[in-house]
Amino acid sequence: MARRFHRAGRLVVFGSGGAGSDAAHVVVEFVHPVIVGKRALPAFALTGPNLAGQLALLAEPADIALAIAADGGDELADAVAAARAAGLLTVALLGGDGGRIVGEGLAEHTLVVRSADPLVVKEVQVTTYHVLWELVHVFAEQPGVLA
Repeated sequence: MARRFHRAGRLVVFGSGGAGSDAAHVVVEFVHPVIVGKRALPAFALTGPNLAGQLALLAEPADIALAIAADGGDELADAVAAARAAGLLTVALLGGDGGRIVGEGLAEHTLVVRSADPLVVKEVQVTTYHVLWELVHVFAEQPGVLA
């Protein structure tokens, strides 16, 4: 992810159900860092139907697609597949068994919280995207690492 940002990529986040709110939360974290001295990074959330179509219109190959779902995320599978086919880096944070995204190997990187409890899944996902934010900044602050 840090390499993609370094090369002018943007973070495109989308979620299903309640995870749509999580997508907006991730965007706020990246575009408005609360830690002094951390730079803002370009990010936006997709909402509503036809996420694959929205990706085709708005995303660029240098971008990062982050899909979030408390369940397997089957309703996000087509968007993840479209993002990967378009050259975006694809990351999925999923619950349950990972659904089609895991079963069909649609995302390059996945974290599956193998729980049916959406609250447990959400807690792990929130921690994960905060860690991803921190790691992006750690790598971005190291001269020459991303060159």
